[in-house]
Amino acid sequence: MSPKHSYPNRVGKTSAFLNKSGFYRKFFFIVLAFYCFNTATAQRRSSKALTYGGGGNGAANFTDGWGVAVGTGVDVPQGDFNSYFKPAINVNAGVYKFLGPLTFNVNAGYRNFKPDEDSYSEDGLTIIYTNMPVFSAGFGAAYNVDIADNFRAYGGVDLGAYFTDFGLAYVYDNGNLIIFDGWKTSLHYAPKVGISFPLTPKLGINVESKYNFYTQKSDSGDYHLSGSWNSFTLGAELVFKF
Repeated sequence: MSPKHSYPNRVGKTSAFLNKSGFYRKFFFIVLAFYCFNTATAQRRSSKALTYGGGGNGAANFTDGWGVAVGTGVDVPQGDFNSYFKPAINVNAGVYKFLGPLTFNVNAGYRNFKPDEDSYSEDGLTIIYTNMPVFSAGFGAAYNVDIADNFRAYGGVDLGAYFTDFGLAYVYDNGNLIIFDGWKTSLHYAPKVGISFPLTPKLGINVESKYNFYTQKSDSGDYHLSGSWNSFTLGAELVFKF
């Protein structure tokens, strides 16, 4: 078998955490700045004596029509998944349909998980890891609760598929080699909660968290790998209403 991935020549155990704390710190400050911006915007609107249904700039919760969205966030592996891979930045895009308290969506996204360690050696065996790119596609629904005329909270679920390229090599000291390499498809579902607020009648922001469930599979001849993996997602997106 000729693997598609480029497996490193060096082996041995590297740092298990690879500066995850710095990654979280940067993302925390991004979220904090985003929160401060939202608070300042809300105070400015309040000073203009907004009334239900809009106000000075006419911004109100999206309850009808369509929207398109683009966003980004961070996927943080959980459980066993966290033992092998670092958090990854995701990018996504979607289409929304607003129907009163309900919102329906179709979305697609991409992230690339990098391993905590390039390789690990123990008891005559070296395991070599590679990056795991993931494409996602699916649909979802959410129920919204209006907190104010320009602020709402929601909860729902996304369903769809993950398309992953998972590469893994087992190198034995006796010369035996087993390579798991190739694209696989798995079902994916994710409960979600979030908040949304409009900036103008045609532009809004969503801040959302999800807990993702999916099954990772890979094959190498007669050998098969399968495991349930989870990740926590926190992100934000711009929604353009039309």
